[in-house]
Amino acid sequence: MAVIQKGFLILIVLSFTAVCIANRHGAEVDDNEFAEFEDLGDEDEFEDGTVELEGEEDHFFDDDEFVDDGEEEEDEELEDEFEEEDGEEDVAIEDEDEFEHFKDNEEFENFEGEKPSRAKGAVPDLEIANVPVNFSNNWNSYYLEIMMLAGIAAYILNYVSGKSKNQKLATAWYNCHRELLEANFALVGDDGTQVETPDTVKLLKESENLYCLWCSGRAFCEGMLVELKFLKRQDLVSVLAKVMKPGSDQLKITVTMNKEDMESVVLFLGKKRNTARMQKDMYDLSLYCNEKRSGEKFGLSDSYLAIGETGEAIQGVLDSKVSNCLSENESMLDYLHFSDQYCGLKPTADEEQPTELPTTKKVLIFVFNVPGGGGATVKDVEAMYPMMQLVMYCIDKVKRFRLSKDGKHRADQARKKVSESFQKMAHAQRQEAAQLRKEEKRKAEKEKLMNEEDPEKARKLEDKQYKKDMRKRLNPSMKQVKVRVS
Repeated sequence: MAVIQKGFLILIVLSFTAVCIANRHGAEVDDNEFAEFEDLGDEDEFEDGTVELEGEEDHFFDDDEFVDDGEEEEDEELEDEFEEEDGEEDVAIEDEDEFEHFKDNEEFENFEGEKPSRAKGAVPDLEIANVPVNFSNNWNSYYLEIMMLAGIAAYILNYVSGKSKNQKLATAWYNCHRELLEANFALVGDDGTQVETPDTVKLLKESENLYCLWCSGRAFCEGMLVELKFLKRQDLVSVLAKVMKPGSDQLKITVTMNKEDMESVVLFLGKKRNTARMQKDMYDLSLYCNEKRSGEKFGLSDSYLAIGETGEAIQGVLDSKVSNCLSENESMLDYLHFSDQYCGLKPTADEEQPTELPTTKKVLIFVFNVPGGGGATVKDVEAMYPMMQLVMYCIDKVKRFRLSKDGKHRADQARKKVSESFQKMAHAQRQEAAQLRKEEKRKAEKEKLMNEEDPEKARKLEDKQYKKDMRKRLNPSMKQVKVRVS
């Protein structure tokens, strides 16, 4: 009986599905679900109450096909039959009221004219218009990308313009001072790689804002290094920073004097704030400069200060001709640094202190500011010609300058004192190192004594160490002298 009941259920499901598929175009459906079975009167009824069905439904009552073990296979066959029904999905029967909203013409604004009436329950043919995308209202979505592209474009334009301007200023300076340099030096622009100087000399480009020029072959000096330090006009960040903190281009000239052509002179002339900073950081200025002179004595403003080893050296080197040139071009002067004991910056507290006097050399350092500040032009660069003439004059002046006998003695004593202080410092460091070695040795002996397992041997080591300590306490200055008997 269970098999028969299952067959009835499957038959009912198939019949209902067939009715739905046949009625997918809106045909009316009878609510009587068992109307199909009302025409079974012609069928024979057996005595036990069973009915014999005719047609294709007989196979549903075959005992060989409906077994309990094949229920899953039957479900799969039913699913395949549903998929083979014209490849269409199940259609749900809807009431006619659900399609009333299609009657409203306002919802179909894109429809031209009146459409012919459709069958009841039919789905209308909707045409989707191809509306072009309007990007004019969507630019706000790309403001970050626009800002980034604008920044990159501004950086590239600033790089090109700043680079070309620095190169233009460097070329203008060289063309203006070329004759003066060639008149005082045998080699102008010698980089050490060429045997002969070419007719057209170019500045050595270290970076987009730094140009160098090496000159050699002049009396009283080994050579001269010219450094043109321009503002970083090619860097947009530096340009924006200079708006908050203005700066100017600089010309730095370093002349290395011969050892026998410079007297014992150490002096510095610059702004008061700059002078205090340099005296704190530079070795030679912190060790030798004790005398101070106001800038008013050299025709400069009160904001300038001169420091030196002796007043005689300051007055002797910065004579009236140098003072007049500096007073006339005060805006160009940054600082002057003349020293026969130049050894660079002092080591910081984190760095190891030197035990020997650093290697020194005799130099004349000139640092000038290019007029015009950040907006320097070719005319401003050419206006620095008098300062280059001052450099040539100072080379000859330092060569001719000689200290008095008393000044020479004081200078020699100061240098001797500095040398002795370095020797004492080196001796103190050596003693400290020796003391550390002794402490490490004593610590090793104590560890050896503590680790000794043999009590007798440990006692002997302890007695030996005790006698050694007693001898050092009783005779601290007594030295052991070993006499070799032949």
